[in-house]
Amino acid sequence: MAFRPEPARWFECLVARDDLAFTLEVLAETGQIQLESDLVDDGAGLTDLRSLLEEFHQLASRYRLYWPEAAAPVTLTGKPARTLERALRQLRDWGTQADAPIRELERLQAESAELVRQQQWLLALQQALPEGSALDVSELVNTGPLLCTLLYRVAEQAEIPPLPPQWLSWTIEQPLGGDLLLIGPAEQRAQLEHDLSAHRVRVIPLADWLHGTPRAAASQIAARLQIYSRDRKTLQRQLLTLSDRFGLSDVLGEVARLDWFLRNVRYQESGANLAWVRGWSSAPAADVLQSQLATAGVRALVRFTAPPQDRRPPLVLRNPRWARAFEMFPRLLGMPSAQEADPSSVLALVVPLLFGYMFGDLGQGFVILLAGLLLRKRLPIAALLVPAGASAMLFGLLFGSFFAREDLFEPLWMHPMSQPLLVLGIPLAFGVLLLCFGLLLNGIQARWRGEGRHWWWREAPVILIYLSLLGLFFHPGAKLALVIGLVWAVVGTLVAGHGGLAGRLGIAVGELVEQIFQLAVNTLSFSRVGAFALAHAGLSQAVVGLAEVAGQGGWLVLVIGNVFILGLEGLVVFIQTTRLVLFEFFIRFLRGEGQGFAPLPAPDYLAFTDTRSQS
Repeated sequence: MAFRPEPARWFECLVARDDLAFTLEVLAETGQIQLESDLVDDGAGLTDLRSLLEEFHQLASRYRLYWPEAAAPVTLTGKPARTLERALRQLRDWGTQADAPIRELERLQAESAELVRQQQWLLALQQALPEGSALDVSELVNTGPLLCTLLYRVAEQAEIPPLPPQWLSWTIEQPLGGDLLLIGPAEQRAQLEHDLSAHRVRVIPLADWLHGTPRAAASQIAARLQIYSRDRKTLQRQLLTLSDRFGLSDVLGEVARLDWFLRNVRYQESGANLAWVRGWSSAPAADVLQSQLATAGVRALVRFTAPPQDRRPPLVLRNPRWARAFEMFPRLLGMPSAQEADPSSVLALVVPLLFGYMFGDLGQGFVILLAGLLLRKRLPIAALLVPAGASAMLFGLLFGSFFAREDLFEPLWMHPMSQPLLVLGIPLAFGVLLLCFGLLLNGIQARWRGEGRHWWWREAPVILIYLSLLGLFFHPGAKLALVIGLVWAVVGTLVAGHGGLAGRLGIAVGELVEQIFQLAVNTLSFSRVGAFALAHAGLSQAVVGLAEVAGQGGWLVLVIGNVFILGLEGLVVFIQTTRLVLFEFFIRFLRGEGQGFAPLPAPDYLAFTDTRSQS
């Protein structure tokens, strides 16, 4: 278990130039390489790739919706430019044969959308007409040479200009707007359409084959829509067959790899036949990367070597699996530098203890643990819920609480409300230990920086003074330790300080008072842990009390109360735990001035194609 970030290793990979994109994909999938973005780029061959990809994106703007999902390419043979040319040729050939069914499919989709709007208006019209009305829709659609009928979908809150007096209008309200029916002189149609075009209206063309009552006409549209739906499915099957015939999924996968290559990778120095891939790796040895490339059948040679003198290596956190989820906390403040401690393994104990103490309940803790197990693959941060829930279950046994009930079994320790002072005092003691540990970590870091002597004279006395002041509450003998600490601090000021004697003493006294005051405030902050434990117990008792008053509906009150506690109080407790870690513990030693390792992202073929199903 590493307690200090490790610098990444500088790697160099000699690869056949034709295999460069495939090599980088294999390395990216390991999650163990970071390429330098400002290495020399001779640009050979890239201009051709970029121009070809521009042509591909032009094809994509027309056909992307009708392409299948890209398949991850198994290998990449030949020069990248030739591969892309071959892929574009297949896409063009596919497009030539797919154009006709695509145009027909788009026509059916557009007409279906218009028919749906007409159907909505007809159904609304049927409801608006008086009962027994014999209106025939064909009389509206075919009004004759002197009159014309216009139908518009008017957006919500749109303002329609005043209509000429010769025109009759009828508005039927619809969700998010309304349908406006206009009947007037055919000779004024062009002018009226021009006047309305500047407003938030959409023309709904009325089909001339509609007849009968509005309900009957709506049924006619429904029948036509079923025919269109069958025709669209037939066309979609044709496109799917064409995609299979031209191997479109594999073609798109090859293009996706090259597109990813140009977007994420700055081309390395290369010659006519070979290319160098250089950067940083988090792998423990070059053999790890070499074996990955060999398994993929890549012609490449990897080695670790000394980095260039002007390169600062990024840092890697080396923690066991059970502590990796807690790396989130130091990263909130910043990546620990090479001279700073990585507290993730310590937080794997501290965070669950704080959470469980404030949220001690056997049943609720099990729900949190189960949620963490179910969600951790989709949401990595949810892995924190597993140890937090287990700790809450443990304290639930100690406190005798199960889904807010404290009458089901005897506590292994105590009910929090029975000894509130003890519940408040234990977190204070825990806070003292944690703060002292943070001060000791600061001393270890000072030694790593070569400043150990300065820490012993200026910082170490603060720990003794802090502990002796706390000891005065329990034993008067702590006065001797306090005097020793003060003398130690004065001597340290004389030995390690700078400037005149009076100035050094004044600065030392001011810094000492400030440090002790900060430690006192930080210590008192841990009393919140006990306060939240008491609040959780009090809220649980309130829920149980309401359930008892509710009688037969008490079980429902108990369920709702537990859901409320899990949702609201669980979130508050997690925020409080994070606050204590960041602002009470970390400020003692962690600055977060390091540069973290950023692995090259692997290509995402599904995101590349961005296909959407056609209805």
